[in-house]
Amino acid sequence: QKSNQIMSESNENNESYVPSTVLVLLGPLHFEHAGSADVLSVKIAAPEETTQALEKASSMVQPSTVETLHVVLKSSAISSLFDERIFTTFFEGLKQGGETSVHVLGSAEMPVQPADVDEIRFSLIMAGLRLEQEGLTEGEEGGWALLARKPVIKTVDEEEEDEDDEEEEETTPDDKVEKEP
Repeated sequence: QKSNQIMSESNENNESYVPSTVLVLLGPLHFEHAGSADVLSVKIAAPEETTQALEKASSMVQPSTVETLHVVLKSSAISSLFDERIFTTFFEGLKQGGETSVHVLGSAEMPVQPADVDEIRFSLIMAGLRLEQEGLTEGEEGGWALLARKPVIKTVDEEEEDEDDEEEEETTPDDKVEKEP
């Protein structure tokens, strides 16, 4: 029996349901959100559940609608449960500038070390996200957090407008007046 769960406050068959936050829990973690209808929670307790859980969750996410992706796991679960497909699965769903935060829970006896999150750091970058911040978490004993953001891509029209603005700034009325010899 599979124990993965995908929970939302809205009916899964409701086509108008558009989550703005995705929460992925890896391992024996429990989280109850405060009834926010725009949170999609995905719980993966074993590696063999990953593919099915991610496919089902991604079908509930529309392109460029997710503002924040949170991934929470214990440091002891990195080698067994972390999967880089978490980031690639939801990349299209993230809005430009959308945030991905990974919370790795440690303990006072076994605090998370920078090398412990190498695979996560590498996976964020390879998924096309820009790592902005990482380090020990405040208020949590031994935890580590990584924050990455989906790049904002300018359209061709926006780039042309920027180039036109730059050209206008470079030309002054004095440049256009020819001086007599």
